[in-house]
Order: sequence, then C-alpha cells, then structure tokens
Amino acid sequence: MTKYRDILRDGGLIIGSGVLFLLFSLSLSAQEGIDREVVVVRSFEPSVADAAKINLLPSLTDTISVLPDFSYSIVPTPLIYDFEVEPITPARMSAETVSKLYGSHIRLGLGSYISPFAELSINNLRNNKLSGGMFLKHHSSRGRLWLNNDEKAFSQFSDNEMLFYGKRMGRRHVISADAGLQSNGFHYYGYDTGAVADTTLQKDDIDQNYLVANAGLRFKSIHIDSNNLNYDVSLNYNFFKDRGNVEEHGFVFRSSFDRFIRSQVIGADIGIDYYDNTFFPDTSNMVLKISPWFKTADDEWEVFAGFHAYYDQLGDESSVYFHPRASLQFSIIRDYVIPYVGIDGNLNINNYRRIAYDNLFIVPGLFVRNSNRRMDLHTGLKGNFTRNVPFNFRVSYSVVDDMHFFINDSTGLIGNQFSVDYDNVELLKYSAEIGAEVSDRFTLFARGNYYSYGMKLLEHPWHKPSLDLRFSARYNLRDKILLNADVFYIGKRYAMPFGNDAEPIELRGLADINLGLEYRYNRILSGFIRLNNITSTQYYKWNNYPVQGFSLKAGFTYSL
Repeated sequence: MTKYRDILRDGGLIIGSGVLFLLFSLSLSAQEGIDREVVVVRSFEPSVADAAKINLLPSLTDTISVLPDFSYSIVPTPLIYDFEVEPITPARMSAETVSKLYGSHIRLGLGSYISPFAELSINNLRNNKLSGGMFLKHHSSRGRLWLNNDEKAFSQFSDNEMLFYGKRMGRRHVISADAGLQSNGFHYYGYDTGAVADTTLQKDDIDQNYLVANAGLRFKSIHIDSNNLNYDVSLNYNFFKDRGNVEEHGFVFRSSFDRFIRSQVIGADIGIDYYDNTFFPDTSNMVLKISPWFKTADDEWEVFAGFHAYYDQLGDESSVYFHPRASLQFSIIRDYVIPYVGIDGNLNINNYRRIAYDNLFIVPGLFVRNSNRRMDLHTGLKGNFTRNVPFNFRVSYSVVDDMHFFINDSTGLIGNQFSVDYDNVELLKYSAEIGAEVSDRFTLFARGNYYSYGMKLLEHPWHKPSLDLRFSARYNLRDKILLNADVFYIGKRYAMPFGNDAEPIELRGLADINLGLEYRYNRILSGFIRLNNITSTQYYKWNNYPVQGFSLKAGFTYSL
C-alpha cells in the first residue's frame, strides 16, 4: 500500500512540474504578441439559471374522527285530486255552404218608338245528370221613320222567339236536344223617294214575315282518357217560310272524330247539308264535306295540316272543290310573342234562310249561288303586351269566286227590295284586336278591320265598308252597379244606282254609341236602362232604309 502511495506522489510531482512549465511558456508567448488585434465574435449575454424549487407541501393528519348520526321520520299524507273527464268533440268536415240558385228570370221593359220587350228563361237547378229549360222572347216597335220626302214610313217590326232544350250527362257521353220556333215580322218601308215621289206605300202591300222552326239532336263524348276516340255528332232540321209561302227544308249533319296518338292528334270532320226550296224545285242543293287533319304541338310550337274536300250537287249540276289547310305558330317569348301563318279555304252555302237574315229586305224566294273561297292566306302576331293585355294582329289575302253583293232590285217599281250581283274578288284584310283587364271589375276591348276589294266586274263592293271599328268597356262596381259602353263605326259604302241614275250612291259612314246601366237591388231584383244611338245619328244600313235614331229602353229583371 505504501509503495503505491509513493508512486502516486512521485507521479503527481512530475505532472505538476509539467503544468507549471506549460503555463510559463504560454505566458512568454503572450507577452511577445501583445500588440495583436482581438476580434469579439458576439456580445456578452448574461443569463441566470433557474432556481430549484422545493415541491414539498405541508400535510395535516387529524387523529380524531366524527361520524354523523341522523334521526328522521315521514308522515304519509294522501294526495287527492278533484278531476273530472270531459269528452273531446270529434273532428268533422264542416258542410260546404251551398248558395241558392235562381235558375229562372223574367225581364220586362219598354223603350222609345213604343217598343215593349220581354224575356222569360226557365232552367232546372242543380242536377249532375239532367239539365234543361226554355226561353221565350218578344221585342217589337210601333214607331215610324221619316223618309227623304218627309213621309213617315211603316217601319214597325215584331220579333218573337221560343226555345226548348235539354241535356243528359253520362259517364262517357252527353246527349242534348233542342227545338225552337222563331217569327220575325217587318215591312219593306224603304224606297227611292226621288225616283217615285208620288208613290204611297200601303201597309199590307209591304208586310213580310219570316217563320223558322228547328229541331236538333247531339251526341258528344266526354272521355277522361285522351287515348280514347273522341266524337261529336249532331243532326238538325230547319224549316223556313216567308209570307209569300216560299218554303225551305234544310237538313244539316255534322260529325267530328279525333284521337290522340303518341305526340299528335289525328281527326276528321264529315258534314252533309241538304236544302230544298219549294220556290225553285229544280235547285235543291246537297253539299258533302270531308276534312281529315292532324295536329302536333309542344310548349313552343304547334303545327296543323289537312284539307277540305267538297262535293256540291245543285239541281242537275255538280262541282268538286278542294282546299288545303295548314297552320304553324311558335312562341318567341312564351305567351307573349307568338307569330303564326296559315292557309285555308271553304265553300259558303247560301241557302234562302241564311240570305234572308243577312238582309231582311230581299226579294221573296231569292236564289243565291254558293261562294267558293278558293284560298285564304293569313299571317299575324298574337300574344300579350302584359299579363292582362292580350292582342292579335292579322293580315289575310283571300280569293273568292261568286261573292254576292246586295243591290236594289231593278225589276220592282220602287226599289224597296234587294237582289244580288256576283263578282270574283281578291280581298285583302287587316285586323287588330286588343283587350285590357284593368282590374277584376274593369275591362276594355277594341277591334278594327280594314278591307281592300279587288273587283273584276263591279265598280264597287256594294254595301261593303272599307273600315269597321268597335270599342267596348265594362265596369262592375261591387256587383251592385254595372256599367257598359259600346261604340260602333262603319266606314262609307256604295250602293248600286237604281233606275236611270248613273253615279253610285254613297252611304256615309256611321257611328253608333250605346250606353247601359244596371242596378242590382238584391240577388233577385235589378233594374236597367239602355241608351242607343245617343248622338241620334240618322244613317242607312241599306240603301233607302234609315234606322231608328236615339232610343231609350228601361226595365227590370226578376229572378225566380
């Protein structure tokens, strides 16, 4: 052990001597280079080391333990409720209030020119299978009109009408029938007072009366499924007779069929007209019409195409007519801007009854040829300016063969009856219609037509105007007061001269302004007043035939 201690002591001395020698050498070296430059790399940053914390917490040990001791008791008390069960009324659908219907009414009144009028309408009330009723009407006038020679003419008239109708509704079809009787009495009071100044018209010599009796039956489908065949078939009989015992029997058959197949509808119209005139036994007229067609459409456009084929048997002569039918319309702006274009044509059947009611003052038993509208080209624009302002502007070009025009009959002595003259005509027509639903209670409507006739033989289209206009307004004040106004304008016309007159007779344009007022006292009683031709303009609808001036009509309506 002592040996090792000596070794460690000697080693320590040697190491200590070496260290002192090294330090002395470094000191000498530093003294030799003391003038050298010293570069400090970074500044001194002092820091304080974290202190060591003592994490010991004091603790308290309690050597005494106390246990809680509770003593309690519960006294039971019953809870009594005074509860009674009240039944709840079950929910039920309340019955819809059914308003009382007044299916019948009577209207009575009196007007100037000693003009009584009466209407009676009777209809059955609510019934989902049967409906029917009757209608009676009378309107007459005892007044007279002044002619150009300051003579009062027998212009009295009497119009009477009676109609019965009924309808039976089934699940898939509807059967309806009607029968009626109509009588129109009047006088040929208009004549050329300049040509026959000394003529005095006797009432019995110028009296005329038209009598019409008709009956009809109709059978129509009401399928809910569009894939079923739809049909509408009707048959009508018309009997017509004038005071001179000229009689006409007419049978009219109409039928139409259509069915929806995929995206289009295919159909056909078939009709037969037969008229037998006892005044001209050799001119019985039968017209057969067949019109197949199809239509297809979507939300933006609609296409229609077909044709009319007519077989016209007049006495021993027969003719065949063919008219193409086509139309196209499409929406540029849906429901607002819809242009359209089309072509059509038809055969106008001019039987005696139709001509008589076009112009009451025709020659008794007048025969008029059928008119063939060979072509009718038309184009236009319809839609809505706004949601409540619809419009329709239309231009058409028609070619019509045997168009008839009324002229004063030259075979009579005084020219107070009318016959017809014919011409082949090219007709250019401009039409415009505009409506406005200002509110639920106020509406306006305007319509105008301008005509340009291209004549082949006649100098003028006799009694045809070049312009006609109509303006209408309706106002409903709380369903209590109803106001309406109508203004009609017909441009100037020309009449064929009678006798030796060489110049056409110009009939000036006419304006007719009418106003109406109805006051509803309650649901069953109302009163009304009507003012016609309030400007009291004296005009001629037909040559030598003036119409009544200002007239007032008043009366009441009572619902039954």
